[in-house]
Amino acid sequence: MTRRGCLLGLLLACIGCAPEPARKAAIPPVAALGRAPGRPDVHAWFRAERASEIVVVDAGVAGDRVSALVDVPESSCAVFIARGTDTIEDLDLLAYGEDGAVLGMDEGNDSTPALLVCPPHPARIFLAARIAAGHGLVAIGVERLPAADAERAAATYHARHRTGEADARLSSWPGLAERVAEHRRRLGGSWADLRRVALPLDARIATRLSATIAQSRCVHALVLASAEVSHLELSALDENGHILGRATALGRDRSMVVCSVLESVVTFELRPQSGRGVAVLVLSQSDSDASAPEDALRIDRYPSGTLDDARQRNAARLDGLGYAAAQVVKNGQLQAGHTDRTSFVLPKGCSRLDILAAEPIRDLSARLWGADDSLLAGDDDATRRVLFACSSGGPVRLDVESLSRAGAYGIELRVEPETAPSLQGSPLAASRLLGYMTEHGLIASASQAGKVTRHDLTPEHLATEPFLVPLGRCIDVTLALGAHGTGAEVRLVDSESGALLAFGRGTSVAGARVCAVGPEAGGTIHARAELRVRAGQSEGLSTMRLSTPAP
Repeated sequence: MTRRGCLLGLLLACIGCAPEPARKAAIPPVAALGRAPGRPDVHAWFRAERASEIVVVDAGVAGDRVSALVDVPESSCAVFIARGTDTIEDLDLLAYGEDGAVLGMDEGNDSTPALLVCPPHPARIFLAARIAAGHGLVAIGVERLPAADAERAAATYHARHRTGEADARLSSWPGLAERVAEHRRRLGGSWADLRRVALPLDARIATRLSATIAQSRCVHALVLASAEVSHLELSALDENGHILGRATALGRDRSMVVCSVLESVVTFELRPQSGRGVAVLVLSQSDSDASAPEDALRIDRYPSGTLDDARQRNAARLDGLGYAAAQVVKNGQLQAGHTDRTSFVLPKGCSRLDILAAEPIRDLSARLWGADDSLLAGDDDATRRVLFACSSGGPVRLDVESLSRAGAYGIELRVEPETAPSLQGSPLAASRLLGYMTEHGLIASASQAGKVTRHDLTPEHLATEPFLVPLGRCIDVTLALGAHGTGAEVRLVDSESGALLAFGRGTSVAGARVCAVGPEAGGTIHARAELRVRAGQSEGLSTMRLSTPAP
C-alpha cells in the first residue's frame, strides 16, 4: 500500500478513537488526510486544541459527490480540504452557503483540493467533494482558525479563491472602472457601490450570490465575464427560489435593476452556457427609488402603486407580446390570511390568468379548481401571480389568498391562441409546464411552447425522446407531472458516447439544457432525453425548445 493509502487507512482507524482528556477531540488534524508530494507537514503549527475535524468519509466513482454541512463560527476562518485514495486521479472541492451562494471552488487537475473561507460567511457551510476521475474513498476535513492565521493556512494548503486572489482579479480587470461608470450613466441618478466580487463560473453548475435591498431602494447588478466563458445568463431569485426576472444582454455584459418597497433579500444566479472562467459581479445601490432605461431591465420585488397602475403596466407588456384585450374577471379586496373565492366560466383551450395586486400586498397564493374539485392550476407553495389554465372549458373556481397584508387585487383572463391540443387533456401538468417555461424565459406566451408530448410515467420506466442540437444553438427539455406523481427527472444523454450532458430534478416540474456553443463545441450534438417520475404513476407533458443564446 502506498504512503497516501496508509495515511487514509490511519485516518479511518482513528475516527472511532476515544477522546483524550487534555484535548477537545481525538480526531486527527486535516493534514492526516494526506498531502501532495513536496507539500510541508503542517502538524508542527496546527495546535491540537483547535479541534481539527474529519467531517465525512465515503466511497464513490467518477461523477459521484461526497458532501457535508459544517458549522463555522461567523468570526472564524476555515480551511477545507478533500483527499482520496490513490485510485482517485482528480478530485474537486466546492463550498456553498445554505442559500446556494458560492463560497469557493477548487477544480484544479489534481487530487488535493483545498479552500479557505473567511468572514463574512454564513454560520453553516455546505461542502461537496466531486470525483472528476477515478474511484475510491474520499474524506473531507476542516480546520477552524483565527483570521490572523488565514494567510499562513492558505499558503500551507495551497488553498484557492482567497480574498487576496479575488482582490487581485478585481484590480487587474481590464476597463472595470470605465465600464461600471458607463452603465451608471445610462441608468441615471446616484449609485453607490454595494459589493464587487470575482466569482468562478462553470457551465455545469450555477453560481449564486445574495444581496439585501434596503427599503425603497434599488440594486443594480452588472456582470462582466472573462473570455473563457460565453452565453452568460443572469437571473434574480426571491427567497423561495422563484425567478423574479432575467437580465438583458448588452454585448457580453449582463445588467438588471431590482427594486423593493421593503427591505428584502434577492439572490443573483449566474451560469454560462459554455466554458469555465471568472466574472466580476458589481452590485450598486441607488440613493432612492430608481428607474431603468428601456434597454435595461427593472424588476419590482413587491407590488407598487395602485391596482390601476398594475393593470396598465401589465397590459402594456402583454400587448407587446400579441395578447388580445383582457377580460376582467374580478376587482376586489384581500385580507391577510383569508381566502377570496371567485367562480367563472373558463373558455375551451388555454387561458392566461393574471392576478394583479396593489400596494401594500406582498405575496399571493392562487389555486384554480375544476367543477369536480380537481386542481387545474397552482400548487400549495405557489406564490406566482400568473396561472395558465388549459381544459375543455366549463365552470371553475379561483382561490386567492394574501400571505401578508391586505389590499386591492384584480383577476384578468386572456385567451391563448393556437396552443397544442395535448395541453387540454392534462390541465395540471399543462399549467406547471407553461408556468415553468414562462418563469425561466423559455417562452413569452403559451402559443410558443411548440410540440407537447404526453407520457405515462412510472418509477420503473424511462420515457425517451431523441433530438439534435445544431451548432450555435441550445435545446431546453422541460417535463411537468400531473396530480399523481412526484419527483420529475430529466436527463440529457449523448446518444453516441452515453455521457450525461445535463440533468434536472424537481418536485413536479424539471428542466435541463444542452448547448452546442463556444469554442469547445465540436458540431451538432446527437442526444436523447430520458424522462422519469420518482414516485407514483402520473401523466407527464414534455417539450423541447430551440434557442440561440446571446454571446
